[in-house]
Parts: sequence; C-alpha cells; structure tokens
Amino acid sequence: MYRFIRKPRQKTYTRPILPAVLIAGATIFLACTGAGDHPPQPADAEGDSADAEWRLVEDLRLDANAEDFSAIGWVYVGPEGHIVVPEPQDHRVRIYDPDGTLGTMLGRSGEGPGEFRSVGPVFWAADTMVVWDVELIRGTYLLADGTPVRTEAGRFFGRDSRALGVDSTIIFFVPLAVDAQGAKIGEARLRIATGGRSDWGANAFVRVSRDGEPTVVATPPYDEHRMVVVGGLGNPVPFTFRARVEFAGDGSRFLFMTADQSTLEPTYNLTLVRPADDTVFSRSYAYPGEPIPDSAIERGLADMVPENHLARRFRALARERVPVVYPPTDVTLGLDGTIWVELRRTDSGTPVHVLNEAGDPIGSLLLPVRSKIRQASRTHLWVTEWDQLGLTSVVRYLLVLS
Repeated sequence: MYRFIRKPRQKTYTRPILPAVLIAGATIFLACTGAGDHPPQPADAEGDSADAEWRLVEDLRLDANAEDFSAIGWVYVGPEGHIVVPEPQDHRVRIYDPDGTLGTMLGRSGEGPGEFRSVGPVFWAADTMVVWDVELIRGTYLLADGTPVRTEAGRFFGRDSRALGVDSTIIFFVPLAVDAQGAKIGEARLRIATGGRSDWGANAFVRVSRDGEPTVVATPPYDEHRMVVVGGLGNPVPFTFRARVEFAGDGSRFLFMTADQSTLEPTYNLTLVRPADDTVFSRSYAYPGEPIPDSAIERGLADMVPENHLARRFRALARERVPVVYPPTDVTLGLDGTIWVELRRTDSGTPVHVLNEAGDPIGSLLLPVRSKIRQASRTHLWVTEWDQLGLTSVVRYLLVLS
C-alpha cells in the first residue's frame, strides 16, 4: 500500500479537523485506455515543447438537439474509439461508433438484464465494456456493439479483513477500472473501528482481486485547510480546491491533484502513482493566480451555512483559511497518459496546461467557452459543450499546432 505523506505546513489553528469525504461517482473522473480510430499525426511528433500552443479544429459533433440528449455529464472513450454517453436520467447509455454513428441505446429503469437503477461509471475489461449500477451494486458487461454478455453482482466485503490492515468494514465500493489480472480498482468508503466501536469513516482506493479479496492501494490526499468543523458538522471553506483523483482505465496508474492557493504565486500539485509500485512523479506547477476580491470572499462566507447558532463560528474559522487566489478548475488523465489541467474560466475560454506522462509541460490551449474536457490525447479532445439553454452536446476536436 502506498500512503501519501503531506509536507508539513505551519498551522494557524488548533481545533481538530475531520477528514473530507469524497463522494463516489461525483468526484472521480475516469480515464479509459485506448485511442480513436482516426488519429492524425501528433501535433509535435519530433519532440515536446513546453511553450507549444494548440488550436482546436472540430472533428465530430453529437448535437444535443439532433441526438435528443437528456441531461448528460460524463463521456467515455473506449479502446477502439467508441464514444459512450450515459444518460442517467433515462437509465440508459448510448454507444456511438468512432465516426459518430449511433450503434445502440441500451437501458431502462429496472432490475432485469440490460436495465439500470443508477447508471454509474463506465470502464473496460479488455475489450468488454462494463456499466456499473451504483444502486444495484452490479456491473453489466457489453460488447462494443451493445450486446449484453453478462451481469455480475458486486461482492460484499465483511468486517475485519486482514487485507485492509485495519479493523474496518467496507460501506461501499465503486469500481472504476479493471487491471491486467482482472482485479477491479475503485473508490471505497471504510468504517474504521477503534476499541471495539465504529468511530469514523475514511475514503481509500481499493483493489479487489477476482476472488473478492480487497487491498487498500492508496489513500487520497487530505487538505486540513479545506474544511471547518463546528459541533461535529463540517463545511468546506469557500473557493478552496477540492482534491481531484483520476484513474487510468487499465488500472495501471492514478493521479492526485491538489492546489496551494495561500499566496499570490499559487501552485497546483500532481502526484502520479502505480498501485502495485510507488510514485511515478510528484511535482508542483505555478499557475497565474487571480486574486479573489474581498466582496466575493464576504459573499462566499455569507452563503457558506444557513443562519443558526453555529453560523458565526463557521464563518470565523473559514475566514482564517480562505484562499488568496481562485483555484484551477479540473484535471484529466488522458488516454495516452497525458495530463490536462483546466485553469479558471475566462470570458474567452478556459486555459489548459498540457503535460506528458512524465509530468513535463508540453504545451497549452484555450478551451472554448461553456466546454468541459471529458477525455483527451495528444491528437484529440472529447468535450461536453452546453448552450445558453443548458442543452449539452458532445464534441470531438482535432489538435493542431498554432
């Protein structure tokens, strides 16, 4: 097990802070292995340059109106370039060929074969697609054309598992990847018992072997400055960056991102880890920090909690830890190991820093307004793009050097 050790930082408070809780399926962004069927030449085939600038050329559009999409968020790209668009509201997924042709729509509300109660993460076991149902705790295995192969129920993991190294119970486990040995890797919530009673919970990333044995492979980074706790209740400090976690679809590595917003020269911090080994790299990167206006801070503190007898104490503690600059927006671990860091959106778009698999900067680009990266490689970006009415389309862009 690899456990992160945060660098010591001088404390400005003495009250204890409870661990921040990551919600499975809402804070983890899955990166899938593979590449598209139409790869052009790499933008910089002869070598990477940290000051390279890419522009985006639209290559494919799945239009919200033409496709009659309901609410969509995540978009997944398979090993052969298939585009998977979950529609949780309709309890179904759409599978598109790499050329944008709709291959199949699968799913409806229910518990039978090909039915879902809560469409969760999508990942691949070799060339077989898995759609995980968070509510039914089971995976539906599909071929690329949407043909159901089988349904596999999630296993229950009991108390006192020596593999976890603690007296604990897994409350839930949501797989996000399958490794080369067929083990599932994903996020688990643990209930930790101390002195014979359940005291507290913790999030961990767990590898579950094919015979159902769980092993903790990493714990997420914890920023004690992000949360304030009063009377046993916790609230996040306004404008603080929430740690991001990215998985490779083959289970070979995952990425943690945090940010230091405490000065006018902020950094975001990336750590790439292999579950079976150790850290690939752990580095900090400067980004242009935009100061948070005092008026925005006051408004954020006022909106932090409803008015009650604890509100004043919450706001006083949060004021001591409120950051100086705005945080980055997000990070994506690409199909080919590249890393895509989205900074704060501007009126002209979202600046993006691009790093290679070793963590070296290789360029930048400007993401169009009202767009969010869902998957990426050195040759393509897959994004969701929403219009002024909130209707969401899926767009694939080709990357070319400016």
